[in-house]
Amino acid sequence: MRQTGKVIELKGKKAVVRFLRSDACGHCNACFRLGSNEADIDIDNVLGAKIGDVVGIEMHAKSVLKASLLLYGVPLVGLLVGAYLGSLQGDLYAALGGVLFAAGAFFILRALEPKFSRMTEFKPRMVEIIGQPEQTEEATEGGNSDGE
Repeated sequence: MRQTGKVIELKGKKAVVRFLRSDACGHCNACFRLGSNEADIDIDNVLGAKIGDVVGIEMHAKSVLKASLLLYGVPLVGLLVGAYLGSLQGDLYAALGGVLFAAGAFFILRALEPKFSRMTEFKPRMVEIIGQPEQTEEATEGGNSDGE
C-alpha cells in the first residue's frame, strides 16, 4: 500500500505527513484523522524531508494483512472458543462465554499494543521524496517570465 503526502511538521527525527486517505486505508486508525478523507501520520524521517516536501510512504501488503488478522482474527477466535465452551453448559452460557472471551482477547491485544507499536513491521515508512512544491512553483513562474 503506497500513498503520497506532504510534510507539514518536523518533530525531532520524525515528520508529520498529511495525506488523502484512500479506500484501501479503511478505518484501521493507524493515523490521526482530520476529516472524512485527510489524515496525519507521524513517521520516521529517514530521508531528511523538510516541511513542504511531498513524500511517498509505504506499508507492505503483508504487514497490513498480518495487522488485520491480529486485530480481527484473535477476537473472533476468542468469540468462537468462548461460545463453544459456554455451549457445553447451555445457550445462555454460550452467548456469555463468546462475549467474555472476545472481550478478553481484545483487552489482551490492547495490553500488547505498546509492544506492537515498537515493531517496525507494522509501521509505514518514508520511501522517497517526490518533490518540493515551493521550488516547482518558482520554476514555473520563472519559466513564464522568461518566455514573455
